[in-house]
Amino acid sequence: MKADQISQTAAFVAIKFYGLSRIERFQPLFDDSVVTFYEKLIRSLPAPLRYYHYWLDFDWIRRLYIWSEELLLPGDLLHIVARKWYIQRMATQLVDEGYDQLIVLGAGFDHLSYHFTQHGIDCFEFDAPKMAALKRHFLSNCYPGQPHPDIITSHLPADDLKSEFSDHPRIDPSRKTIIVAEGFFDYLAPETVSRCLQQIRQYFSHNPALISTHFALNELPSFYRWVFKSSVKLVNEQLQFDRSIDSYKHLLSEAEFEISQLHDAQEISTEIQKVTHTNLSVLDGFYVLLAHQQSE
Repeated sequence: MKADQISQTAAFVAIKFYGLSRIERFQPLFDDSVVTFYEKLIRSLPAPLRYYHYWLDFDWIRRLYIWSEELLLPGDLLHIVARKWYIQRMATQLVDEGYDQLIVLGAGFDHLSYHFTQHGIDCFEFDAPKMAALKRHFLSNCYPGQPHPDIITSHLPADDLKSEFSDHPRIDPSRKTIIVAEGFFDYLAPETVSRCLQQIRQYFSHNPALISTHFALNELPSFYRWVFKSSVKLVNEQLQFDRSIDSYKHLLSEAEFEISQLHDAQEISTEIQKVTHTNLSVLDGFYVLLAHQQSE
């Protein structure tokens, strides 16, 4: 994705979440404010993306959309809801434990930093210029008078992550900090992922917590792996870090992060199916994890 382009993958993550949030069984997973956030967001997107706000309000359209998505890549839709649900629960748990600073890398159109800003947490988003500008415009238009997260224009991974943090005086390296990398590492080369992890560990002095997703595409059948990669290439983006979960664990260990929670597709599917009574499942190879800097 170029710096002056909207991220189509970020847009369709939001669109898919919005579509499922119109279905009553999925609504108890999130506060009404989260559902409303995505409703306002989709309506504010540039055309033709904003047209999904109209069409996904129809039940038969949603059914057709779900059928086509499940035909091409089973589990992709539910994984969108799953990642938002798990990440928000993990972040809430950390806030309850005294973490009071949250940084979202490559935030896209995610609600998380806005949500926690309303709860008094200092929140920051790093994103490409076009995405950062769209997010600021959306929040100023749809949530005037409300506290907003700091949305910082960045050129990650070309820019040095440690320098990006230090350039913003409100980011305090001594505070208990949550770093959220939802889909962020997927588009970086493995050596860049390793460098980012090292810089996070080096910059924050008070046991930073990392919440991250990971796709291990080796766990998908070859056809669905091809569909996944092709769909990303279709919007001029490219997966780079799609290695096994063991490869990601190794990079985390090298950067002195220790995993405290690791949830795989089967576990996530089972839990969400119990709550929502859906027959959808989560895409094989999807993981969400929480890791902390190892204690010395």
